[in-house]
This record gives sequence, C-alpha cells and structure tokens, in this order.
Amino acid sequence: MDFRRPLPEIRWQSCLSPGSGTGSPDGFFRPCQPSDLSGLNRPMPSHRVQFSPSGRGTLAIEGASILRAAELASEPVRAECGGRGACGRCLVRILEGQVPEYRVLRRESGLPEVLACLTPVHGPLTVQPLVEAQLPKLISGDRYIGAKPLAAWAPWPLTLEPLVECREPQDLGVALDIGTTTLRLLLIRLSDGAIVGEAGAYNPQISKGADVISRIVAAEKGGLHELSSAIRRAVVSTIDEAAAAGGLDTGRIRGYVVAGNVTMIHLLLGEDPSGIRRVPSQPRALAFPPVDARDLGWPGHARAPVHTVPGAGGWVGGDILAGAVRAGFSRAAETALYVDLGTNGEIVFGNADFALACACSAGPAFEGGGIRCGMRADRGAVDGAAIHVENGAETGAVELSVIGGGRVRGLCGSGLISLADALFRAGWIDRGGRLTARVPGERRMEGKWGKAIALSADQRVALWERDLASLIRAKAAVFAGIRSLVDSLGPGGPAIERAYVSGNFGRYLNLPAAVGIGLLPDIPPGRYGYIDNGSLEGAALSLLSREFFAEIAGYLTRVTYVDLSDLPGYMDQFVGASFLPHTSPDLLRMG
Repeated sequence: MDFRRPLPEIRWQSCLSPGSGTGSPDGFFRPCQPSDLSGLNRPMPSHRVQFSPSGRGTLAIEGASILRAAELASEPVRAECGGRGACGRCLVRILEGQVPEYRVLRRESGLPEVLACLTPVHGPLTVQPLVEAQLPKLISGDRYIGAKPLAAWAPWPLTLEPLVECREPQDLGVALDIGTTTLRLLLIRLSDGAIVGEAGAYNPQISKGADVISRIVAAEKGGLHELSSAIRRAVVSTIDEAAAAGGLDTGRIRGYVVAGNVTMIHLLLGEDPSGIRRVPSQPRALAFPPVDARDLGWPGHARAPVHTVPGAGGWVGGDILAGAVRAGFSRAAETALYVDLGTNGEIVFGNADFALACACSAGPAFEGGGIRCGMRADRGAVDGAAIHVENGAETGAVELSVIGGGRVRGLCGSGLISLADALFRAGWIDRGGRLTARVPGERRMEGKWGKAIALSADQRVALWERDLASLIRAKAAVFAGIRSLVDSLGPGGPAIERAYVSGNFGRYLNLPAAVGIGLLPDIPPGRYGYIDNGSLEGAALSLLSREFFAEIAGYLTRVTYVDLSDLPGYMDQFVGASFLPHTSPDLLRMG
C-alpha cells in the first residue's frame, strides 16, 4: 500500500437525523435541514420528587439523580463521598414510584432501597431518607466570652496592636476558623482585646462531600460558585448569631482574620482549587492579598479588610501555621510535634530554627464518617468504652459512655478510638482488626457486611470489621506521617520533647487509647499538651497583634513543606502502622 497517496475526501453531516446518509443520491450524509433541529429545542421532561416525612419536594429533570433532587428541595441527605457511591450514606427508600432495578440494593417490606447519588429519576417518586443527615446546631457554650487572647493564648508577651483599624471603643474584629467540617468565629472588641461574642456551625459544603478532594471535584464540575456562596452565607449567619447573643452591632466590624486549609481559602475567595489535587500540588496561591468584606457579602464598616493566614503548601494551610506559632514553635528551643486531627491529619515537627510540615489523608473516620454507625459528636454518640475485667478475665460486659446519656445511636470518632483500644486489650480483635473467638456469642454478628460486634441490644448499632479497617488505615496514615518527618532528619536527629494535639476532634480524644492503637507516639503523658483550636486562637492573636501576624509570615521561611509521596519510606511506614498498634511497637516510642 502506498501511504503517500492522498486520502479520499470524507464528507460529514453536521448533525444526525433519521434516515441521514441512506437516502442521499451520492451515498454520503446529507446536510442538516432546519427541520432536523426541531426536537433539540424541546425541554426535558420533569418529574415530581417528594420527600417523606418532611414533605419537601421539587421538580427534577429526566435522568437527574435523587441526590440532586434532594439538593433542589433543600432536603438533608448525607453524601460524604461527594456523590460517588462510595460512602453509602445517601441510602433512601422508595415509597412510591419506580427506579431502575439495577440500582436496587435491597428491599424492605417490598420497597426498594437505593443510593440517592447513583439513582436517576425517570418518573414521579416519593422518597424516604434512611440516614439522618440534618446537621445539628453547634452550641458554643460561651467558652471564650470575656477572655482576652493576648493574655490567655500568647506564647510570648504581645502588646495590643490590632491588624485592622480601631477608631471607636466598641469597634469589633472577627477571628474565623474555616474547617472542612466546622467553622467557628470570635467577635473581639478591638479597644481592649476582649472576646464579646462567639458562635460555630457546620460547614454547609459537607453536602458536596466530607473531604476536600470531593469538594475540589465538585468545583471542577461547575460547583465553585455554589460552594463559595454556601460558606460565605454560613459565615454571615454565624456572625449574626454571635452578635445577637451579645447585643452587638455588626456594622462596627472593622476587619477579619481568617485561617483555614488551602482548599477552604480557595473556595471562600472563589479561586479555582483544581491545582491543589494535582501531583505535585499546585494551588492558585498560598497567600492572598486582603479583600473587601463587602465583596464576600459580609457585614462591617466600609472597606473592612479580610486577611487570610498564608499556607506552607497545597495540603498544609494557614490553619496549621497559625496553630504552630500559637503553640510557640517559632521561638521554642525544644523540638515539638503539632498534630491537628480532623478529616486531614496535618503535622508540624520542629522548633525555632526549623520546621517540617506535612499532611496525610486520614479520611473522615476520626469524625465518624465512613463508619456504618458513625455519627458526629452529638447526643446519643458513644464517646468512650471499657470492657469489664474481674479476677484477671473480662466478663463480656461492655460499658459505653454516651453523650447526653440514653439510647446508643452511633459512634463518634473519639468513641471509635476508645472502643478499638478496649477491644484490642481484651483480645476481642486481633492486630489486623479482625474479630477473635473471644467475642461473646451474644455480641457477635454476621451479615452482608461481614462480621461485627453488637453495641446495642437490638443490634442496630454495631462495630463492623470494615469499620475497624477504616480506622486502622486512618491512624496508620497519621502515624506514618509523624514517623516519616522524624526519620527524615536521620538517626541522630532530635527526639520529640513536646507534643500538642489540636482540633475539634482532639478536644474529646482519649489520649491513652490513641497511643494504645498506635495513632500517636508513645512518649511520657506529661509531654503532651492540648490546644483547643489552634487555628482559631492563632487567628485571634493575629487580629490583635501585628507582631504575631508578621511572626507567622517570618516562620514560613523556616518551614519546609514535605510531600509524603516524595518520601520513599512513607509507604513502608504506612504498611507497618496498619496493624494494632504497629508491626514494630518499638517504633511508637519517639521521646
């Protein structure tokens, strides 16, 4: 064959229509006629989707998912994986109507149960969500009202010199922590540095996924404006709540300081976050100039600036840097460890001379996500556990601590860690998190999901081997990150002289249990400290002290961002830590 010969001309029709290409006298596709386009302008059919028992409803276009219909109807449906069908939390029951049979997971009394994110709407439906999804209201408890950050939290003496302008005695500033799961803020009187209001809320972006990757993907699919608007509105509502409780005038707000991970800051400012999840990570920016509060729709005095704390890398944001400096790292002689436990596990290891920072994808297990009976730390959640022992042998009696008392509804992250440690110590689970023969018969369950230990009399709340596997992966990711940072300095490198645990989840952490399962290093308990919310407290200090805000920027020059994927030993560390407590328990000791 002569490949130098020109190819024959190919003529294409610009659109397809019935009979095209067969009735043309020359045998080629004929050009489109105006009549061929008549059907393209027809609107897609819509179907009524009703939710029970709330009564909410909406019209969903043909082929849209039930999850999309729930979003349009403002019906809370959990989708922690961002609608990928991975978490199983958007399970719904079809009370009326038809759904594709291939999407039916099971039937209860003849009624099909499906995942809302994967099931298309092809006709009228009445739907009952099966997993509670309404985000509970966060109660601040007035923990901070009246406190003065410069006196209570400053790691070295700081003078009151607000980052934003203060003209009148009642002028206010806002310190804000935007987390993947929650947001918390403080209203601070600038004239004397006293906290006069506080409030918190769940991050409404959770509806697009419990983790940052899910939200980045949602932004890439055209949801950036929706994600940005959601968090901005939530901040306004939270400010109004804090101001109303103290009878404060939001018009007196002179400025803001915001700390958050790199993804949250991008979404807040409406910046494209897609580069963050690339390898290597390429955020649009790690530091942004101040923006006008009015551009975000936030209250305050004319031209009130919104400052954001800069980050160190794609996965280590200003929330962690603010917390590390709040812990005194930038001026410390001793080498310390700072661990923020949440959806992502962020870690800083260093002192005044240097710091290594990294992040590991722990997933939502520490906050109850991805666990069959997992839930947030709300009423009815198990937050502690013990197995009774008499005469040196366990009795089979499991004692559960339940938030608010009463009926057990599920497991929060701290309860999961405490329970796993108790089960392992009693020999009910082995090093791989699998059930052993020592589990009493009345506690043992088997079903579609494998094996489990019943936590309630009706067996509706149970801990499955799959849940333990998720916990072990999460704790292995965090510990491997810690071990990798310490080992990267070589065998003669500094040991951990102090350790700080921060984060909303960390407040309820059972420290002995966390060490017992191999989540945190085995160092003397007296070396551990707890910082309630390093991100929020660091933002408050930045608001009240120009020196502190400048200290964060200066410390960034001494921080080395470590991408764990570039460390050849990280996966070895991860594999070793993927057992209870570790394949080599000696590696847990780093003090």
